[in-house]
Amino acid sequence: MQKRQECIDVGSEYCPCYLAETNNCITCSQLQGKEFCDCNWRGVCVYQELLMNRNKIRQQRDYYKSEIEDIREIGKDSYILKLKVTKTLARQLKEPGSYVFLRDERLPQYFDVPMSVMQSDALNGEITIAFKAVGAKTNSLKKCDENILVKGPYWNGIYGLSSLKSVKEKTCLVLARGISQAPALLAIEKLVKNKNKVKLVLDGGSIGELFIHDYIKDMDIDTYEEDLMSEKGRTLIKQLLLNQDVALIYSAGSDLLHMSIINILDELELEPYLAVTNNNEICCGEGICGGCTIRLKDGTRAKACKTQIDSRKVIERRVLLD
Repeated sequence: MQKRQECIDVGSEYCPCYLAETNNCITCSQLQGKEFCDCNWRGVCVYQELLMNRNKIRQQRDYYKSEIEDIREIGKDSYILKLKVTKTLARQLKEPGSYVFLRDERLPQYFDVPMSVMQSDALNGEITIAFKAVGAKTNSLKKCDENILVKGPYWNGIYGLSSLKSVKEKTCLVLARGISQAPALLAIEKLVKNKNKVKLVLDGGSIGELFIHDYIKDMDIDTYEEDLMSEKGRTLIKQLLLNQDVALIYSAGSDLLHMSIINILDELELEPYLAVTNNNEICCGEGICGGCTIRLKDGTRAKACKTQIDSRKVIERRVLLD
């Protein structure tokens, strides 16, 4: 039997959503138009929740008007943005894989751009974002002066979240390249909190800056600096894997970096848990528009903005298509 896909929002305050209302639920077979239940979800029944709510969705995510507290350039057209948000939203964005949609309040909705949360301060109601200006949407962000629209919380910025959150008192290898150093910070904080021994390899990538140094200086982790896409970088990764009993690898970078790690693991015949950044195109974040839909090797379709997918399956498929 094919395993039911896992939705990142199932059981949360945002479930059931529009997908359930339109018979396109990721988790519930009955809310996919089938006549029987074969889901592997052990939490509150999505179908029952929809019925109890009179076949209506729960209140969905909305926009917040946030004050820009600071914006500074950190590299080649790359910036760190600190925003004032509600304490509730900041608390919801403390988990690895958290992201929000940002938009200049003077622009229409199709300028929404998803951004990983680098740091979240629930006590003061602040979140920090790092971004690289590469197109119309991201370039519009650096022109914001006083306020910016924030929509969230969203949580599917990482594949392999269950492994990353559950590993405890083990050795973990974190690889962070370019602007993807930003989502790596929340993952590192989670691993350290769970008493893991973290080995961190940093690579400035296209922005040429290791901008998370100031955020990790007080953490008890081992840090290395190397070009992860070079032969020296591959050699360093192999040495760390062979000399350490690595339980989990978290790859924060491009799909090419993810695939390089998978090839190294295959070469060394090692099978640690693998978590990677979700680099798929995300448009609405709700699974409605279909812009993030991908087809896996086994032919199944998945909505990348909401579905937790096996890291190897999605990366191997994407690299094959590219």
